[in-house]
Amino acid sequence: MRKKFLDSYHEYWLENAFLTWQWWLLLITVICSWVVWWKVVDKRRIHLILNFGFLYGIISLILDMVGMNHLLWAYPIRLYWAFIPPLLPFDLSYLPIIFMLVYQRYGRKSTTKVLIAFTITSAIISFVVEPFFHWIGIYEMYKWKYIYSFPIYITLAFLVRFLVGIFERKQKVHE
Repeated sequence: MRKKFLDSYHEYWLENAFLTWQWWLLLITVICSWVVWWKVVDKRRIHLILNFGFLYGIISLILDMVGMNHLLWAYPIRLYWAFIPPLLPFDLSYLPIIFMLVYQRYGRKSTTKVLIAFTITSAIISFVVEPFFHWIGIYEMYKWKYIYSFPIYITLAFLVRFLVGIFERKQKVHE
């Protein structure tokens, strides 16, 4: 039964998502995002910035799976039909890259400046990027509203900043 479902979904993906303009948009923006990130990342602090991005991406991925499994949202367009969760570009590229760049610029500033930076970034993602993805058919919401994402992005960024700060202090103690 599982094989039949997977075969059906694979066929659906080939006919309705693969090589559509939305699929190409995802592919090109993922590649371009990482290229731009590589050009602007502070190579002297790359380990801290990558720690921030990896933690943000992993937690985002887990939250995305929880939301999808509770039928809060879905992604009709996927880069690869078997990706679970399907919008890996958002969880492991866009969000981590955007927040890594904000962390690079403001991560060592005062808590107030970091709060402002994370809040502005979260607002743009929640009220501009998510509606755009919804409008072009990559993201579907069932029992979710954009406003719900806003505090989650901020909280997640602060949590990850806190954890990376702990890692950094531990590393300095052992040097």
